[in-house]
Amino acid sequence: MNIRVLGCYGSQLPNYNTTSFLVGRNVLIDAGTITAVLDMRAQRKIDYIFITHAHLDHVRDIMFLADNICYFRREKPLTLVGTKGVLETIHRHLFNNVIWPDFSKIPNSKSPVVKFQTIRPGRKQKIGDLQVQAIDLHHVVETVGYIVTEEGKSVIFLGDTGPTEKAWQIARKTAGLRAVFIETSLPDSLGNIAAKTGHLTPFTLAAELKKLSEAKPKVYLYHMKPSYREIIRKEISAINDRKIHIIEDGQIIRI
Repeated sequence: MNIRVLGCYGSQLPNYNTTSFLVGRNVLIDAGTITAVLDMRAQRKIDYIFITHAHLDHVRDIMFLADNICYFRREKPLTLVGTKGVLETIHRHLFNNVIWPDFSKIPNSKSPVVKFQTIRPGRKQKIGDLQVQAIDLHHVVETVGYIVTEEGKSVIFLGDTGPTEKAWQIARKTAGLRAVFIETSLPDSLGNIAAKTGHLTPFTLAAELKKLSEAKPKVYLYHMKPSYREIIRKEISAINDRKIHIIEDGQIIRI
């Protein structure tokens, strides 16, 4: 399983892109950054986008991707996968013919550019070549993470979240778990803001990772606010019982 980091930050500055991971050639986890990184050939290969939640830094480039691929003939639409509430939010507030054209009806409702596919947390589904399971998380809006399994190897992508329990219960039971992608958005000095906005700091991350117990997947950290990147790096280095990889835009991770 090859994972290309198109963007891994919690806000945008020059050379810091918002969250999106390309799994293989045709699956995205979130869509904060796509069209500024992938050329048209790569964009046309994308078949599925798994959406953790509807915040703009995780969905913004869906609109531009839909517009780009609209003018190329494809045998099947771009499928947006998410919970019922998340997909309804995206349809109502983005693809609403006000903010952006409703590409679920363009060129027509029988052969649209975009279609929506609902996923239920806790239920495993085969989507494309992957087995996928959504996990409820604790954020300020409806949010899930995803367990993605291919050829017996599993990776968990945790969307934005504060402290949670269910995700770790499932992680401990996940066979073939090789990696966990987890956010840490703010430094410990902003712990109060992190708690109010449903994010982690290095201190709360350390507590969350203890919930993995004996499981030893690789840990990949993302969603840092760029302005606090160096402070967060320093605070993360104090976590001694886990090897934590802080990822960068453009990185390719092989699982």
